[in-house]
Amino acid sequence: MSDFRDIIIKLAITIYSSPGVYALLLGSGISRDAGIPTGWEVTLDLIKQIAVTEKAEPKNFEEWYQERYHESPDYTKLLKKLTITSADRANLLRSYFEPTKKEKEENIKVPTLAHKCIATLVRYGYIRIILTTNFDRLLEKALSEESITPTVIATEDDMKGAMPFVHNDCTIIKLHGDYMDTRIKNTSEELAKYSGKVNKYLDRVLDDFGLIICGWSAEYDTALRNAFYRHKNRKFSTYWTVKDKLNDEATKLINHLKAEKITIESANKFFIQLLEKVEALKNVERPHSLKLSLAIETTKQYLSEDKYRIKLYDFVSEEVQRVYYNFSSERFVNVENNLTKETLQKRLDEYRDLLTILTDILNTIIYFDKGKYSDLITMSIERLIPQESTTRERFSLNRFPLLILSYSIGIIALERKNYKNLAALLLCSHFKDDDEKKHIIEIINSERVFAGKWIKWLPTYPDKGIPHTAVSDFLNFYMREIMKTYLPDDKKYEEFFDIFEYLTGLIYLDIMNEGTSINTGSTIGRFAWKRGTPFNRERLPQSIEGFIESGLNQGDEWPLLKVGFFKGSIKRFKECCEAYESLLKRISENWF
Repeated sequence: MSDFRDIIIKLAITIYSSPGVYALLLGSGISRDAGIPTGWEVTLDLIKQIAVTEKAEPKNFEEWYQERYHESPDYTKLLKKLTITSADRANLLRSYFEPTKKEKEENIKVPTLAHKCIATLVRYGYIRIILTTNFDRLLEKALSEESITPTVIATEDDMKGAMPFVHNDCTIIKLHGDYMDTRIKNTSEELAKYSGKVNKYLDRVLDDFGLIICGWSAEYDTALRNAFYRHKNRKFSTYWTVKDKLNDEATKLINHLKAEKITIESANKFFIQLLEKVEALKNVERPHSLKLSLAIETTKQYLSEDKYRIKLYDFVSEEVQRVYYNFSSERFVNVENNLTKETLQKRLDEYRDLLTILTDILNTIIYFDKGKYSDLITMSIERLIPQESTTRERFSLNRFPLLILSYSIGIIALERKNYKNLAALLLCSHFKDDDEKKHIIEIINSERVFAGKWIKWLPTYPDKGIPHTAVSDFLNFYMREIMKTYLPDDKKYEEFFDIFEYLTGLIYLDIMNEGTSINTGSTIGRFAWKRGTPFNRERLPQSIEGFIESGLNQGDEWPLLKVGFFKGSIKRFKECCEAYESLLKRISENWF
């Protein structure tokens, strides 16, 4: 059974990205919270009324009726025994399905929050088809409150004149009828088989739409179960909400449909949360539609005065949420499966496109802020860590967005000497691995992102020669356009790209090793071979050499150390440099 939080997000994204593709199947569980009786409960109550008129007090009304009338209870026949005219029948049934004045005041037999949320989803255009086994008209009332008049299919006659689904804002298909029509299906015999016309109509829905099932037990509706079993290859997924223990029929059908089970507390809470997340997606789409320049200017405005602090937090949070929802959707799940050179390139492009606005917003903060809003960096990174990330996972392309953000944030922070924001990224951002708190740097190592076989598919992979640092070469190419706004100069970009890769190598060694014994395990950047091989200290790029010398000259007063890197010690920094350069030399000796 999937975690509720993850699956409700996935479902919300699925509905949001595919408006009108998913239909609802609603059972008696939806209306029970409103105090509406089931069809069988109505039938038993009608039998009770007959028994009262005959002064009988049976313990089992169903058995009494069968013995008294030599037939199984039949809804239509029962009504005929108790009423004479159609007006009499209508008045009798209203008491079961329509509220009295007192019941209205007590919110009984009126649309529940679930009905109202469904009506809102219909108004937005995300739901257009609703199948229901219920007789009541609570859905119609909820839709009426949203100024929507649905097409209601309750009988075969309704099917004849109905417009195609595509032409209706909303179609409600009452599979067992409407309470005002005595032809409703209620008994086991009635629920065992649909007519050919109803089956054909139902087959169209099940063929063309995905399905969200709520409040339906599957226990008594034989004909409806059979309709599902007829369809072995559905185009879209099925989501099945589960409140109580599943019966055998439901379990079998869920397995047949390969349905995604969602454990819920109630229909009300489920639809409230689903609607909230769909509306969140609608809302965060607004910042995404902004042009990059407007997003940057908005960020600058919010940074200009403390009074905009809350607005800045909301602005960043909404964009992070938009990105998170997209990366949590089905198209980004299990991305490694069946990956090819073409699909890898497509996926890398999708990652960049989805992150474009967020990277520019964060870069703007880092460029102009000196650390006041550093917690926004940590929040953004930690929010986008893929679910269930673990250091036991050798590689995962789903971490690539983190790699993009890390390079972008890190390079700008170094160029601006904004070490507090750099610390927010590399020291303060954590993830949980089997409930153990670990530094983000353990999983944004590029070797934790790309499998070896994918590296040959990267666009910068050379046709000839040995690609000593193929991933680093690719990232240098990939990040260039992303960094143009705040690092337009190519030479300057190259310098700080190299410094960032060298520094993250040192930080990785420092964090991953305690004491003075430093082992291997860090990623090797392209700087290591740019001035020839094998590597030695004299062949370090001048940008890195200048960065090291500047730090050594400042000693323990170096601002980089003051924010917590290398345990605040220049001695520790020097130890890490020596260990890293020894590692580089050893590895580069094989680069021939």
